[in-house]
Order: sequence, then C-alpha cells, then structure tokens
Amino acid sequence: MNRIFSFLPAVVLGGLLVLAFEPFNFFIIPFIIFPSLFFILKKTNAPWLNAFLFGFSFFSIGLYWLIFCIVNYGGASWFSALTLCLLFYIFLGLFFLPFALIKKNAFAHAIILLTLLEIIREYLFTGFPWLSLGFSQVSNPLINQYFSIIGSHGITMTILLISALSFKVIEYKNKKVIPAIGIIIIILVNFMLPLTQPQPDNETKLKISLLQGNVSQDIKWNEDTVMHQIESYLDLLDSAKGDLIVFPETAIPLLYTNYPSDFHQRINEKIKTNKTIILGSILEIDGNYLNSAVIKNDKEDQFYFKQHLVPFGEYFPLSNYLGFIYRKILNIPFSNLTPSKIQNEFIAYDSFYLGLNICYEDIFKASYDEFLPQANLFINLTNDAWYDRSPAAHQHIQIAQARAMEFNRPIIRATNTGVTAYINNKGEIINSLPTFTRDVLEIEVIPKSMPTVFSKFGYFPLYVFLLMIALCDKFKSFPLLKRKKKVKSQP
Repeated sequence: MNRIFSFLPAVVLGGLLVLAFEPFNFFIIPFIIFPSLFFILKKTNAPWLNAFLFGFSFFSIGLYWLIFCIVNYGGASWFSALTLCLLFYIFLGLFFLPFALIKKNAFAHAIILLTLLEIIREYLFTGFPWLSLGFSQVSNPLINQYFSIIGSHGITMTILLISALSFKVIEYKNKKVIPAIGIIIIILVNFMLPLTQPQPDNETKLKISLLQGNVSQDIKWNEDTVMHQIESYLDLLDSAKGDLIVFPETAIPLLYTNYPSDFHQRINEKIKTNKTIILGSILEIDGNYLNSAVIKNDKEDQFYFKQHLVPFGEYFPLSNYLGFIYRKILNIPFSNLTPSKIQNEFIAYDSFYLGLNICYEDIFKASYDEFLPQANLFINLTNDAWYDRSPAAHQHIQIAQARAMEFNRPIIRATNTGVTAYINNKGEIINSLPTFTRDVLEIEVIPKSMPTVFSKFGYFPLYVFLLMIALCDKFKSFPLLKRKKKVKSQP
C-alpha cells in the first residue's frame, strides 16, 4: 500500500499541470510543477513509472472531455468510451517517459527527448498536438516572444530548461549563480526580441462579421430542426454588417446541393450588396463527402476542402481492420468523410490573401504552412459544440493564439457555440462572443504580411538550440545540465 501511495505525488502534479492551460491559464504553474517532479524523480526507485503516471494523469484529466464526446455524440457505451480513451491516455502518457532520465541527472537528454517527442506527437498517426506544453504560455510575457522564433515546441523546450535551471538553483549549495544567470538571460532575450524584428506593416482594416448560431450538437443533425437552423442563420446573415461574412463549420446540416432555394436566394441577395460570404458546408464530389468551405461573391465561387480530418470523428483509420468500431460502437453523423485530394488555392479578398482551415486543422503547423507566406489573414471555421461546456473549446482557441504568434498573422474564428473571436497577430484576443450565445461578432481586422523566423525556417532554429543544449552538456564548465559520472570504488 505504501508503494502505491508513493506514486501519488507524480499523479497529483500531472493533474495540476492542466491548470496551466485555458480556461484556467495559470501559466506560472509549470515552473513550480516540473522542479517538484524533478525532486520526486531524483529520490524515487521507480523513475520510469513515476514519469509515465505523471503523463497519464496530465492527459487523462486534461482530455477527460473526450469520454463525454464519444458517449453523448458518438453513440458509444460508457464502457466502450472509457476503454478507447484509457488506451489513448496510456499512449499519450508514454511521451513523458524521458522525464525518468532526471534520476540520473541527465537533464539535457530529458529536455531534448521530450521536445522531440512532442514534435513527433504532432505528426505520428495523423498527429495530436493538443495540450502541447508550449501552448500554455501564450499569456506569459516572460517567454512568449519566443513563439515567433522557435514555435510552440520551442516554448516547451524553454519551459523545461527554465525548470531544470530552477531545480539546480535549489539543489546546488555553492553554484547557484550559474543557473540563475541562465534564467535571467532567457528572460532578458525574450524582452529584446521585439526590438530586433521589423515593425512597419499593413494597417488597412477589413470589416468582417462572424456568425455564431449556437446550435446544440444533440439537435444539429435532427431533421426536424433543420429549417429552424436555416432560419436562425438567415436572421444572423441579415443583421451582419461586415463586407466579409463568415459562417461556422457545417453551419447548415445538409449537403450543399440540398440547401433550400430560399437559402441560396438570400445569400445571393446579400452578395449583390458587395459582400463576400464564406459558408461552411458538406460537399459531395464523385461519391465522396468533403468537409468544405464555399467562398461566394459576385464572381465565380471558390472552395476550400478540409485536408486533416478528425480520426474517429470524421473518418475511421484502418477501417478495414477496425470496422467494428464504426458499425457497433460509434454512430457519428458524416463520420465517413474523405480527406480532399484537391489542391487548395489561395483565396483572394480585397488586396489580400486569406488562408482557411476547418476546425481541428488549425492546431497543426502544416495547415498554416500551406498558405504562407502569401496569406495575410487566417480564417478558421469550427463546430466545437461536441465539447459542451468542458475546457476543450478554450484549449482550442489557446492553440490558435499560439499559432497567431508563431506566424505573425491574425486569426479569426467563426464557431457554432464558441469561442468565436478575433485574435491579432500578437496572439491577443481582441474581440470575442460569449460561448453558447447566438450572435454576430462585428470586427475590424488588420491583415499582416511580415514573416517570422519560425514561418521562414520552421523547426530549424529549435534544432539548433537543442544541439546547443547537447553540446553544453559535454562541458565541465557548464555543470547545471551535466550528468553525474559514477565513481568507481577503490579496491
């Protein structure tokens, strides 16, 4: 029993780490939790299990809402949902195993591996970067300028590095100055970074209306409510004042070709007043269902097709082998969507270019790379109603804030139930609507064109910093990350 309780501190710390993210946003917490974890790992005889339990606790508490999504809107039983999510949390917990290297004082190795594994997590098995540690720091003025240089995963490296240095300040009796100076340098450079970046940029404002229909997920695909949803969105459309009007993802729960003629007529009437409308829709092309956006103006319609689908929500990976999940466990509307093979084109608007992404896509770096450097503004169409009132929608917009800082581009989000918002190029939420309200957000957005170091060079600067950490670990003059060598006993 005592052995079981010995793992409790790591489990508790993992759960508390969730508080660093929205909607709590206690961004200072990681710098307390990680040094505390390091003390536990240094003393324990089971560092690997403690490291895993820390990660498992973090992801199971931070992503608990997945269970309710699968039960409430996936048609799964509690047993099936708990089993699927438990396996997923176990898998994610494995990414924190390098923390066990702290036991041998191999801080540099742990920091490097944890950072690289977080990058891998963004791409492995279609990727899942949700709750990447760096996203928690969008509001931290002491290190958030690094987003534009080394990206969110670089911020993860920075969190771990500062935590390791803080641990050394506490641990060392006579060598506290060196790690303390390291922390001070990291923070000072953060404040100097804006001074080195070019400031002049576009100041033209675009008037945009974002529609938030607030349709509950449990009635969204109910045939009896379709006409009511259409009328509700048409009312929002009539009240919209912007020159660009954006509907959320799959705003109307019908195939685009099945929209009522009255709906098309009202859209066309709005377009005749020199408006452009972006409409989240489901299109059928060659028998394939595509999650899409239709860009309508007084010229030819343009289209954006979602590339990065949500696994087990919009499609089923390895369906030839896991088909029983689709048939017996889950029942999700339009869960047989197809990732588009059609190359998306730049959307020209006014004298600028728009980059689009739909829902889950905006958490991935690649969905922005596709449109850069030409895109001046990113537009995200989302339906986060699946998450109900859990922290998930707030975690989602926090990721968008990080991406805005990484690429120096404003991001606007039109959502079904929230969070509908305007995020400027500095990652600040300028305007937003309350969640679970029906309204139109009227905003004036300033597109941007200046690139960042991260947008031009990607992860390369981060790899350089990781290499520097590895090299510093080899020098005796840099003891704060140096591993302790075993001394052989004299005969």
